[in-house]
Amino acid sequence: MSKTIVSIFYLFAIVIVHAQESDDYWPGKEWRVSAPADQGLDGEKLDAFVRDLSSGKLLKPVNSLTIIKNGYMVVDKYFGEEGKNDLHTLQSVTKSITSTLIGVAIQQDMIADLEQSVLSFFPEYSSFKHLDENKKAMTLKHCLTMRTGQAWTGESHLGALNRYSGDKMKYVLDYKMEGPPGNQWYYNSGIAILLGGLLQNATKMNTKDFAMEYLFEPLGITSYRWDGHRGIPHTGGGLYLTPRDMARIGYLYLKDGRWENNQILPENWVREATTRHVLSTQTIAGVSLISYGYMWWLLPSRKTDLDTSKPSEIYMAYGHWGQFIFIIPSYDMVVVFTNDRTASYYEEIRPISLLYDYILKSVR
Repeated sequence: MSKTIVSIFYLFAIVIVHAQESDDYWPGKEWRVSAPADQGLDGEKLDAFVRDLSSGKLLKPVNSLTIIKNGYMVVDKYFGEEGKNDLHTLQSVTKSITSTLIGVAIQQDMIADLEQSVLSFFPEYSSFKHLDENKKAMTLKHCLTMRTGQAWTGESHLGALNRYSGDKMKYVLDYKMEGPPGNQWYYNSGIAILLGGLLQNATKMNTKDFAMEYLFEPLGITSYRWDGHRGIPHTGGGLYLTPRDMARIGYLYLKDGRWENNQILPENWVREATTRHVLSTQTIAGVSLISYGYMWWLLPSRKTDLDTSKPSEIYMAYGHWGQFIFIIPSYDMVVVFTNDRTASYYEEIRPISLLYDYILKSVR
C-alpha cells in the first residue's frame, strides 16, 4: 500500500473519530480544548490571523475571537481589557436568542404555534390604535421574520421607542400599519422588544426566569445580565453573555436543538428558523445574498454566491458594534466575535469579511 493511500486512510479515520466524538459531546462547565490542526484547520494560517488581529492590522477595536470546531475550542483570544469571564453586550445578537426562546416555549407547550395572532397574547389591553384587518392578521411568525406589515420602515423609528418612558409593549402594538403582513421586510427592533412581553404573557413567567430555567441552565450558562424596562428584559438588544457562552447558543443550533438528553427546541425548529423566509435583505460587507429566517441572518458558504435555491449554509446572529455568532454546520463550526463600543460601521461589519477571507479559508 502506497504512503499516499495510507495517509489518506489515516486522515479519513481521524475525521470519523472526531465526528463520532462531536456527536456525543456537550460542553460542561468548560469547553474541551484542542489544537486547530487536530480538528482539520490550518494552524499556521489561524495563528497568523490571530496575530494580525492582535496587532490591529485587520480590525482595531476587536475584543475577542472564539472558534469551536468539532466540539473543541480551538481559538479563544481576548484583545481588550475584557477576559473570558467578563459579560459582553450582545446588542442585536439578543434577537436571535429571543427567537430561540420562542422555540423553547413551543417545545414546552407554552405557545401553540407560530400562526397565533400577536394581539391574542396581550389580553390586558382592551383596544389598539390603528386596528384594522391587517393588524388583526399579524402573527407570531410575521414577527420572527420581521414582515409585520407595520410602517416601521427602518431603525430610525427605534429612537422614539427607546425614549418612550411608558408601556413599550402597547407602543409597538399601537404602531400604524403600512399594509398586509407577510409581504414587505423591514428590520424592526420594536417587534423584537415586543416579544419580551409576549413571552412573559405566554409562559406566565418573567422572561429572564424563563430563559434561565429552560435555555441557559440546560446549556450550562450560569452568568448573564439582561437589561430591560418595567421588569421586562430588552429582547431586542439588552442581553450580556461571555463569548464562550455565546458559542453555546451556536452549538445548540449545530446540535439541531438538542442538548445531552434534552430536546431544548422542537425537532424541526433549527431547519425552520434558518430557512430563507426572506430571500434577500441587504448587501453587507460585500455579501449580496443575505437572507433572513426567524431573527437569524443567513449567508451562503461563498461570498459571491447568489443562488437562492440552495439551503442556507451559514447562520449569523449580528449585533451593533460588531457582535457575532456564526454557525457553519457543514464544518461543524461556531465562530464568535465581540467588538467594543467604539467600532465604526465599517469595523462593525468587518468580522463578516474576516470569516470568509481568513477563517473559512483555514479549513483543510
